[in-house]
Amino acid sequence: MANNDPLRDYGDGKPNIETVVDALDYAADLSPDHTAIICDDDQINYRQYRHAAAVFAHKLQALDCKGKRIVVLMGNSIEMSIAIYAIWAAGGVLVLLNPMYTESELGPLIEDAEPCAIICADVLQDKVSALADAKGVDNVVILGPTAIIYTDLLAADELTLPEPRPKSDDVASLQYTGGTTGLPKGARHLHQSIVHMTRQIQWCWSEKPGANIWLNVAPQFHIWGLCMTALVPTYCRDTLVLIKQFRPDAVLEAMPKHKVTLFAGGPAPIFQAIMGHPDYRSTDFSSLRRVGGGGSPFAEETIKAWEAVTGCSIHQALGMSEAAPLAMNPWHDENRLGTCGPPCPGTEIEVVDVETGTKVLAQGENGEFRVRGPQMMVEYWRREEETAETMRDGWIHSGDIGHLDEKGYVVIVDRKKEMAIVNGYNVFPREVDEVLFTHPGILEAAAVGTPSSKTGEVLHAYVVAREGETLDEAEVINYCGQNLAPYKVPAKVIVVDALPRTPAAKIDKNLLRERSLAG
Repeated sequence: MANNDPLRDYGDGKPNIETVVDALDYAADLSPDHTAIICDDDQINYRQYRHAAAVFAHKLQALDCKGKRIVVLMGNSIEMSIAIYAIWAAGGVLVLLNPMYTESELGPLIEDAEPCAIICADVLQDKVSALADAKGVDNVVILGPTAIIYTDLLAADELTLPEPRPKSDDVASLQYTGGTTGLPKGARHLHQSIVHMTRQIQWCWSEKPGANIWLNVAPQFHIWGLCMTALVPTYCRDTLVLIKQFRPDAVLEAMPKHKVTLFAGGPAPIFQAIMGHPDYRSTDFSSLRRVGGGGSPFAEETIKAWEAVTGCSIHQALGMSEAAPLAMNPWHDENRLGTCGPPCPGTEIEVVDVETGTKVLAQGENGEFRVRGPQMMVEYWRREEETAETMRDGWIHSGDIGHLDEKGYVVIVDRKKEMAIVNGYNVFPREVDEVLFTHPGILEAAAVGTPSSKTGEVLHAYVVAREGETLDEAEVINYCGQNLAPYKVPAKVIVVDALPRTPAAKIDKNLLRERSLAG
């Protein structure tokens, strides 16, 4: 990366880093004994973090992985964090997939990514090994209590991180996001865009190195979880308290136990679940100074209720797998409720008309946000048509509808895409439709998101039975459960005689959403 980087150097006397691998290296040099990660009863410092990542990186190099994709299927853990840095240090391309996915969901993604190896948790070994055989993946690396854990890596002779290091313009990751055809598409990021997104979040939400104790509940395979666990805390030489799986009681216990200063909360349902726990009001939040939210709309009442008990407001942010973050309410400026803050450093955001995407609209007028900045992806992996649709004239068209307020802060009012957010997870109804279409008794199907007080949103599926067939709601839901991750399974199945159509003969999902809202 050039030395005229518009953001900031890593520290006094340090060059601008080319990749976040350099950030881990510096953290181990500058703060070797500072605790890097706490996960349940385990913890490592930065010297150990680098040691384990280096040992694992050399193991991966033996698989001839330089420049090739490596899939990771793991839950939040110290081993997951080590694997992320080891892949980058070995020159591999990181592909994070949801370990909750079923074989039918993972198969097409593994086929699309064409990885040279899959790293997975030991509990997934049988499923992943079968998929690897079916898709021609030669190498499966198992991490977990019955295989390799971080202490095994630390027991090996200490090694330096492999040389040569990746360069800023090398490919770093494929971050899979939803596809309009049902198959997610991989946002292809270079190392320089990963560095920029790290610096942008640090500029907005952090402070001097080593000053914060982060608490994260988001899954590390998600772009938010990746940023708030592997990237920014390491870059800042801070301590990360990593929750393996979100539970309100685990969060409330960790807050005073670890004297958490920065809670990277995520979507609104996370906060609502915490506030609904009986121990919420009696928890000691006195150490908490920073709270971040994003990934779903926040009601002002939610933010005010959280602040009334914790003493900290929720600073909202906007991001996407293709370019994260885009806008953030920074700690050092006004937190404007109802907004996602101003554009991040080096980022431009415009509002354009929805019809053509070319006419820039006036301040306060609603349209589609288009963005450009150094954190942008370069393309969708092997998706020329969808790349051309999303990236036009150097801008990414976000699919989010809203406006810029009088201070230039981003206000989201709707989503152009049909994506629903269930318990903080992105769900694309078209994926559910594809599964419903395979049911032998279903002629037509359409899933839509609808609000839920418990999970933010849920899926309602409208189905039409084939002639002579009778559909049972429980049976259809069970069928979906066999082919979809739990959070994608429709909460309700409604059997109808026919699906409504638009004048263009397409299924009218807007009308279906209205029906769901009406009950």
